[in-house]
Amino acid sequence: MATSEVPWPEFKAGSIIATLKILDAADISVEDIAWVRGALVLEGGLRGADARLLHTPGIQPAIIRVNSSVRPAGRKRFAIAHELGHLELKHNPGSVTECAEKEFLAWYQTQNDQEVDANVFAAALLMPKKMFLKRLEGTVPSMELIEELAEFFQTTLTATAIRYTQLCGERCAVVFSKNARIDWVRRSPDFGAWIPPKAKLSENTYAVDYHTRGNVSTKRETARLDAWVEDASQWATIYEQSRPLPSYKSLLTLLSFR
Repeated sequence: MATSEVPWPEFKAGSIIATLKILDAADISVEDIAWVRGALVLEGGLRGADARLLHTPGIQPAIIRVNSSVRPAGRKRFAIAHELGHLELKHNPGSVTECAEKEFLAWYQTQNDQEVDANVFAAALLMPKKMFLKRLEGTVPSMELIEELAEFFQTTLTATAIRYTQLCGERCAVVFSKNARIDWVRRSPDFGAWIPPKAKLSENTYAVDYHTRGNVSTKRETARLDAWVEDASQWATIYEQSRPLPSYKSLLTLLSFR
């Protein structure tokens, strides 16, 4: 049973890694894990969605089908792990579950609890806590670091950035923006400052340049506090660094206090 500190989807994913005695990121074969857990992964034969779970209670194996057009490898692995999350968390047993961009970008509870839980499961399965923490020793928050982690674990940049803010022990947040508005925010446990979701991006952010001009600085820039957080007078210097997500017409921004 999950503790109050560990969400059930993360606890479930961690227990699978522990049961299978996986100690190295290179051994996290999501197709093999799915098979052991009662699901066969097939590629192709799917339109209008990135991945689908077909499961009839009492009948094995369940079928996880992933669209052959899903690339790169990190996105494909996350899609499979997401569907396995639906299976493990017993979401809508007996029903067909189809997921695409909207579901994989659901990261706060008011969007869709089941999709958020499946994403949390997938991130924890592909980036186990102990393995992830080992890669953070002696580092500072940066998008370059998150990109290295995404490459090492073969995961999406978005999922990796969220996992980073959760585990890094630094005061940071990841902001996903679209059409010059904040779509969602994931803050580290001790970030402290409030960033209102769904708010329009301030003209004093670097991030807004991507939505209004089509380009943005990818360097770690010193940002204006009042451009991002409420009651800015009580906070220290804040840094802003972004990466465009062209396929989603969106921007991923890392904020950190230092």
